Amino acid sequence: MDWIFSIRAKLKLAFLLALICLLVLVNIYWERSSMASMNDSFCSIYDDRLLPATYVFHLTDHLYQKRLILEHQLHHHDTLEAAEALRQVASHNKAMDTLIADFEATYLVKTEGQLLGAFKQELKDYNRLEKSLLEAVQLRQPLEKERAGLIGLFDITLNELTQLSQVQIDVGRAMRDDSLRLLASTKVLTMLEAALIVIIALIIQALVFASRSVSPSIPQRHNLN
Repeated sequence: MDWIFSIRAKLKLAFLLALICLLVLVNIYWERSSMASMNDSFCSIYDDRLLPATYVFHLTDHLYQKRLILEHQLHHHDTLEAAEALRQVASHNKAMDTLIADFEATYLVKTEGQLLGAFKQELKDYNRLEKSLLEAVQLRQPLEKERAGLIGLFDITLNELTQLSQVQIDVGRAMRDDSLRLLASTKVLTMLEAALIVIIALIIQALVFASRSVSPSIPQRHNLN
């Protein structure tokens, strides 16, 4: 009857060993999934947060450059030709359109999409009024009402750019926190995998010792039976 119990014990150990191996495989899959998620998160931080933050910076710079050109033309129209001012402003507008198109090609959260859409509309109105003012200066026809309106539009568009910049910070912080949580879970999974491997090694060692204990110490000569 001892050999029956021996077989049952070995079957139990084999089942336990298979179960642990299965857990190791599942753990490896989870680790790879977590690593892939962290990789996607890091790539998204660059592609969808860092680049848009750069776009916001350059959009703000172009907006200020346009404002300086207009103010210079309004006060010193005799030193800067209106046609040249219009050309420079058009160059800034083209650069801003390219930046906006690049911005729209990134992943936009809901608030970000709304702010960008509002910014595009306000910028369109701003450019139209800006062009009218430059043309009026060229004709020596100052328009104080339009100038006051342009200042208001400038403040609105600048505020929207500031909000877009804040969105990059908020979403980037949330993505960083998610990555840290994934990293912590990956560390736990790695420790679990190491523990399972140790258990497998102990089971193998126990099986080796068990096989040695049941083997006869003195070889038997079957031909003498």
